[in-house]
Amino acid sequence: MRLKRSKDYKRYMNMYCQTFHFRKPFQVLVDADFIQAALDQRIDLRTQIPKVLCDASKQMVSPCTMALLKSRGEDASGAFLASKRFEKRRCKHQTAVDEAICLGQIIGNSNPHNYVVASQSKKLRSQFGQIPGVPLLYINRSNLILEPPSDASMNKSKSIETAKTHASTRELQTLKAVKVTGAGKVSVDTGLVKKLEKKQESKKEKRELLKAKILKKRMGPKEPNPLSVKKKKVVATPKPAPKATPAPSSTEGDESTEKKKTRRSKKSKAGKASTEAGNESSS
Repeated sequence: MRLKRSKDYKRYMNMYCQTFHFRKPFQVLVDADFIQAALDQRIDLRTQIPKVLCDASKQMVSPCTMALLKSRGEDASGAFLASKRFEKRRCKHQTAVDEAICLGQIIGNSNPHNYVVASQSKKLRSQFGQIPGVPLLYINRSNLILEPPSDASMNKSKSIETAKTHASTRELQTLKAVKVTGAGKVSVDTGLVKKLEKKQESKKEKRELLKAKILKKRMGPKEPNPLSVKKKKVVATPKPAPKATPAPSSTEGDESTEKKKTRRSKKSKAGKASTEAGNESSS
């Protein structure tokens, strides 16, 4: 790689790191045509991509691109085997869909996971060029090329830089309290300054209350693990005792004994009469 080109690439990646918070190792999302072109040109992507990005990188492939390479048959068998060496990037599709749809859903509207897209499709590169913060790679003959940042990326970086240099809303409010007379004297409106201070204090108090609530939830007493706690023994409820029958009174007891005696006496008398009658008949 030429020295000038390597300097340009380094400047591009520094811009992505500073404004869009790219981290090392860079994640490179590779499509099917890019893998096939690298195989045709005999480019080792695991060694050449880190040279172009000027730092460590890891190549990633979605299951939809692997399914596309597999569906091409024997012509793309080498590219399919090469894609197996890369790290897999999961997608939401249970069945394989079009590669452009899959990559578009992964990148989204703002490239939240900071992917570098390596694609041979001009249509796909122009689509991702409209999204700020998406570095683009492609192969031209036997050279691996990093495209310069798109207009969307440059406009976004400029807006971020201007926001850093310009005064914030808080600073503008404090400037309103300062008054300059025609003689060049500077006077400060104390009433406005006090109001601003009160607003800031109230905001700080609200933030502290929210933090205290969050800490209470996190640092509060934790419940024991239900698997480590012994189960409570189920205590059998005692059955109600049967109602005690009232004991018979003394008078009732006497009456019952008298009745029993009378019954026995009657039976004994009847037995004697029957024995006497038998004796008479025998005589």
